[in-house]
Amino acid sequence: MNHIDAQDRQGRTPLHVAALNGDLAEVRSLLAAGADADLGDRSGFTPLHFAAQEYRSDVALALINAGADVNHVNVFGNTPLFVAVFNSRGRGDVIQLLRSCGANPLCENRSGQTPFGLARLIANYDVIQYFADLESPDSGSADR
Repeated sequence: MNHIDAQDRQGRTPLHVAALNGDLAEVRSLLAAGADADLGDRSGFTPLHFAAQEYRSDVALALINAGADVNHVNVFGNTPLFVAVFNSRGRGDVIQLLRSCGANPLCENRSGQTPFGLARLIANYDVIQYFADLESPDSGSADR
């Protein structure tokens, strides 16, 4: 493992921390120095999971451009897209970015929930609009 990928007790690297803090300049610097964009912490969260959590589309794009896996699952079975939907508060830029880069909206987590299904459950924000291509007139009550 590269020294740039040194992990703390939680298994987080400086790239995890930079992504969590939304520090695009530091993310770019660490990636340029050879940081692993796909290294998971002890719970399997990658820097892309943290960029999605903090709703930083600029950081997410830098990580994706560096080869981050948009469908990486953590120990809960959640992908960055699931994390983005959960934390969206109605915003769609990270959801749209991840989907345009091949994130699977139907990837089930360990509880059997998908990003698409979660979007349908979030009633206080119109998150389902970012999955309109998956909705059909007769799928209004389908569970996913």
